[in-house]
Amino acid sequence: MVKRTKNILEKLSKLRKLLTPDSREIAIKRYLNTLRLASSGAAGVVLVQCVEDPYYYGLFGQIVSSLREQRPIRVEQFLFNSLRLGESSSCYSFIRIRFVTWLIGKKWSSLYDAFCDGVGYRSTSWRFPLEDLFDLYRAFVCWRSLTMKDALTSLVIDNVPVGDLINDSFLRYKPAPTVKLVDAYLWLIIWQAHRDIRRAKNYFTRVRPKLYLTSYSTYIQHGIAVRVALQCGVKVFSIFSNLQEFIKELSTDDWAHTHNPDAYADEFARMENADQKLVEADSALAARMAGAIDSATAYMRRSAYTESEDPVPDVRGALVIFLHDFFDSPHIYRHMVFPDFWEWICFTIDVLNRGNIRFFVKPHPNQIDLSAGVLNDLKRRYPDMLMISPNITNKQLAQAGMVCAVTVYGTVAHEMTYLGVPTIGCGDNPHVSFDFCKTAKNKEEYAELLIRYAEIEFDKLEMRRQSLAFYYMHNLNLSSEEKALMHAVSQYRKSLDSSTIHDQEVSELLINISGLSGYRSYINRLKAAIEDYYQCSDTRSG
Repeated sequence: MVKRTKNILEKLSKLRKLLTPDSREIAIKRYLNTLRLASSGAAGVVLVQCVEDPYYYGLFGQIVSSLREQRPIRVEQFLFNSLRLGESSSCYSFIRIRFVTWLIGKKWSSLYDAFCDGVGYRSTSWRFPLEDLFDLYRAFVCWRSLTMKDALTSLVIDNVPVGDLINDSFLRYKPAPTVKLVDAYLWLIIWQAHRDIRRAKNYFTRVRPKLYLTSYSTYIQHGIAVRVALQCGVKVFSIFSNLQEFIKELSTDDWAHTHNPDAYADEFARMENADQKLVEADSALAARMAGAIDSATAYMRRSAYTESEDPVPDVRGALVIFLHDFFDSPHIYRHMVFPDFWEWICFTIDVLNRGNIRFFVKPHPNQIDLSAGVLNDLKRRYPDMLMISPNITNKQLAQAGMVCAVTVYGTVAHEMTYLGVPTIGCGDNPHVSFDFCKTAKNKEEYAELLIRYAEIEFDKLEMRRQSLAFYYMHNLNLSSEEKALMHAVSQYRKSLDSSTIHDQEVSELLINISGLSGYRSYINRLKAAIEDYYQCSDTRSG
């Protein structure tokens, strides 16, 4: 009885923390309240994603305040969280988590009221029960018609491509390494996708906001609003969603929040002092190889190049497959050959086994705990598979004589090229404008590359040069103004990792960001978009 009471009290304590603003959120709200400018007389609307994160809460609030310096604008919230991890485990968990989600949404909506004028629309509400029931039926018909995963990833609902978003949402929130088409949770996600599309189309066609500010464009919660807004002619900007730019304008041709790398090679070829830039990149990449975590690998808990005393296996003449985290969103770039990382690794191993090609598999060094179970499943499926300790560094493997690296789109592509090893990939990735990563466009081409890996032409000196050119373009090609901005935003984010933060510290960090010339340049881009709206409105009224 005592133990049960203790468990109940612990759960209530966790729930209270979820539903009550903490010191960081309160400090940010107090600061934002001091910036509040009148929105009366506003003719234009800006929609802001209600991200349940103090980091985005402060950034969005600061940006909105800066936009209101020029004209009064009405700012509305988009409450987008419709799925939660673990809700598919049981009916009780589903009901409980959905109720808690609603309560959490109310807390964050209240916080965003510090700079927003109201709610634009919600991803989940019961204002339209008949429409929701009809969507439930449509989703059921759609779900039962799916017989192949390729049909899921290419699914289009009401002229909106959403298959990749539904696929990745299942992987993340089930959670699972691959989609099971017969799983009823997939039906639920497809239903929510129908609801999101209907609500988004209604809002964006009725209100016509000039700007939509979002954090990311993956999963149905982020991606559907982005795609519908773009189809309706609304300008969409993702905020600090990648490490190369503070703000990225999305488009119907490129709605990925990741940086577009298509022009990297051409732009570097036109640069002055290219040799000096290669030296700069060489110094930075060599530091990563020595165990430093740079801006491009800031998400890592530990460096992938921190050497251990684990024995290095005999990889002479062998391929090494570098696994991804199975529960990451696989479709963060524009296209991918496989629906998920499980399908990719199984296909890869099957091809190599049929060709009697010797290979090793190395787990991702930063994978989440759930991936351990997936690795056990992989070992049971392929009992003869040779596994490398994730503590062994890529540098050690290259020195030990491995001859080819295999990935989907990982940073390992340019790292192994730098170390003198060619790479095979099978999805859109940051390296596509260079030759050092042989990227397949379909399964047949990918299988052919694997079988003929030994025939890949690879000039080590030229490919090393290309890897350095890529590193410079992807990680170092920033003006001094942009570097100062990215550093200031990173400092703000790191400060929020502390459970307690003082009002003065919050205000100083955000004021510092807003005062930087790089920040003002990005804000001017957003203001220009709003001015376009007013000019169009004046033309129509005239």
